[in-house]
Amino acid sequence: MNKPVRNWHKRRTRRGRHEMLPPEEELRLARAWQQAGDKTARDRLVEAFMPLAGAMAKRFGAGTGAADPDLAQQAHIGLLKAADRFDPDQGVRFSTYAVWWVRAEIQDFKLANLSVVRRPNTASFRNAFFNLSRVEQSIGTDAQEPETTRDARIAAELGVAPKKLTDLRMQLSGGDSSLNAPAQEEDGADRMALLPDHETDVEAEVRGHLDRAKLRETIVAAMQALPDREREIILATQLADPPATLEALAPRFGISKERVRQLRERGFERLRDTLRRLDVTPEAML
Repeated sequence: MNKPVRNWHKRRTRRGRHEMLPPEEELRLARAWQQAGDKTARDRLVEAFMPLAGAMAKRFGAGTGAADPDLAQQAHIGLLKAADRFDPDQGVRFSTYAVWWVRAEIQDFKLANLSVVRRPNTASFRNAFFNLSRVEQSIGTDAQEPETTRDARIAAELGVAPKKLTDLRMQLSGGDSSLNAPAQEEDGADRMALLPDHETDVEAEVRGHLDRAKLRETIVAAMQALPDREREIILATQLADPPATLEALAPRFGISKERVRQLRERGFERLRDTLRRLDVTPEAML
């Protein structure tokens, strides 16, 4: 299994300058690896082009003059992939072939680790993303040229639509920010607290409160319109805690238990008729 080289920058300093391989040696080493599985030949071929990988890692680095260890590892992985796929019979030098694999590995790594948000990784996007700064510098700025015209020229050079140019610039310059960071001051509210909650409909909640208040007023008015005994029986058996039984209410009103039940049912019927006239449905009470 191909494994990246550890402490790449230290190895290079310790071993000194790598010698370039002649074309015949490149072919011999490539065939020995691909046809016979000679790992020593593979390692010799890859190590000879470490300076190429290091130069590309520096080019795509942060401009500090030293290759980023992570980018150096990706560059080495690109060399390993190039050694696996290099065709010695095509008449192309290994360096010419390997440079594309090294660049692709570094670019994929940078895009994957640029943000916690997954970015597009098509060939056209990589080309536009990594060439944006170069194209902007080459076109330059002209005080007499409208910004929209300049952006159109940059977009045409990159092969993207003008409306995509703003997205590219934001992705290149914008970094990730924690939602737990203060929105303004150090002791201010977290940014997450200021995000709108799409699951909460404030207007619907307010309407619900108003509707329930109106429904309560309607039911109270309908209850007050009932005869006194029917209203008292319904309140005692339905709303009291604990609810009164028919047996307990019979002596209170001086009537039989069956008569209490009849008055309760009549009161319910009056309530249903009143609420039906007011167009209050049972669903509104849930």
